[in-house]
Amino acid sequence: MKTLHVVSIAFWLVCGGCGQSSTTQSGAGDSAPSAAELSRQNGPSNLMGTEENDPDTAQTTVIAYYFHRTIRCIPCITVEAVAAETIEKAFHEQLADGRLTWMRINLDDNGGQEYEKQFDISGSALVVAKVDERNGMQYKKLTKVWELLSDPDALSKYVENEIDEYLNR
Repeated sequence: MKTLHVVSIAFWLVCGGCGQSSTTQSGAGDSAPSAAELSRQNGPSNLMGTEENDPDTAQTTVIAYYFHRTIRCIPCITVEAVAAETIEKAFHEQLADGRLTWMRINLDDNGGQEYEKQFDISGSALVVAKVDERNGMQYKKLTKVWELLSDPDALSKYVENEIDEYLNR
């Protein structure tokens, strides 16, 4: 019984403490740029390769991130699946023209600790960020996804509205 307790605590720590179901699935590592390759929240970057001082050429990109661990619970996988489906359907045009990027990032992979620090996360999280050459990065953790887990339609609408808000700022 003591071993089971230790294993349960270890799983909770690895899963990021999401407090959801204890059914797990191991996911393949997703390759993504390290946090150092993206702009920092507190400073402007030249991510898009345009002139920083020319307001007419400054570009803005919105990035929807789904952060996860290698070992994942069913609720974490569900949030990712609903978010992916919503983003691919509702924002097909924005994905195609580069105004929106959808990134799945395994925090256990190289560079994961940088994302944890940059976005103040420790486990599964859906984050929408706006990267602007003049203003750096602004982001929002979509924490309400866990409350809406039992209602996929409401979860989808929430994700769509939050991303739409960042696209239209």
